[in-house]
Amino acid sequence: MNTLNQKTVNPFGIFAIFIVTVILSLPFRVYQLMANVQSETGFWKSHTHFSVFIFYVLIAFGIVMPIVMSLIYKKGLGKVESNAEKKPVGGVLSFAAAVGLVVDAIVRYTSFSNLYFDYTNGLAGSQPMMTFLSKSGALAIGLEAFFAVVSAIFFLMLGIAWLTGKDPSEYKLLAIMPVFWSIFRIMHRFMRKISFLNVSELFLELLMIVFLMMFFMAFAQITANVNGKGLEWKLFAYGLPGALFCLLCFVPRVVVTVLGHAELISADSSIEFVDLTMAAFVLFVLVDRSRVFRKESKKDTFPE
Repeated sequence: MNTLNQKTVNPFGIFAIFIVTVILSLPFRVYQLMANVQSETGFWKSHTHFSVFIFYVLIAFGIVMPIVMSLIYKKGLGKVESNAEKKPVGGVLSFAAAVGLVVDAIVRYTSFSNLYFDYTNGLAGSQPMMTFLSKSGALAIGLEAFFAVVSAIFFLMLGIAWLTGKDPSEYKLLAIMPVFWSIFRIMHRFMRKISFLNVSELFLELLMIVFLMMFFMAFAQITANVNGKGLEWKLFAYGLPGALFCLLCFVPRVVVTVLGHAELISADSSIEFVDLTMAAFVLFVLVDRSRVFRKESKKDTFPE
């Protein structure tokens, strides 16, 4: 009889950590937005406020524990089955991610157009166009819009593959596009002349994008069958923190808006639908992988 150590094949403890962190951090973040964040700038009103320390402890817990537990489960998280399988829910969520990316592309293209309009109307002085576009962040914003569209195509094709049971490994080039989208998404935020450590919303956005970038890098390799063996643990290690920060950047802003305090949301950190769709997509991928591991675990407990 081949009996596996359950800690190598049971990733549900990681989800428990994620759920607890989400339940505690989301209401706490709503409270912070209403009590200790400057609406005009996004800065903390007080760095010594008790909520700052507690909140950072919560998100540190939400980052460190999934990574540690994914490393503990690394052996069991290395099982990869065929990509050719029908996944109706995954197909729908992949389409939703594509829609979110298209919306993001439209918003970023509008921002790029406004900055370009400023240049063409002489509001940038005598500096060369490329210098202005680079320094203003317009170039990064424009490239984010471009890669958002290309990434949307990947999620559209992936959704079709999951609905029909087709193997999406042929989309090798498209699979890496969400990584480039993340790169330029983070670049234009770094272009802001502001201390991201002092601006809580911007800090959360940067963490969100970093973890999504690493998740999609591993996901691309696994999906495209390019040196993806043994990388399953990275999906959990980076995907759960990424989903956590997506929710932290989306849900509290929506709640504050619904409560009638939309003025508390910084203009540079508005509600972005793509954050919600990315969180849903990432969580589906991880739940789907957990289903695979549970099935493999059951098979391995029976006599060969």
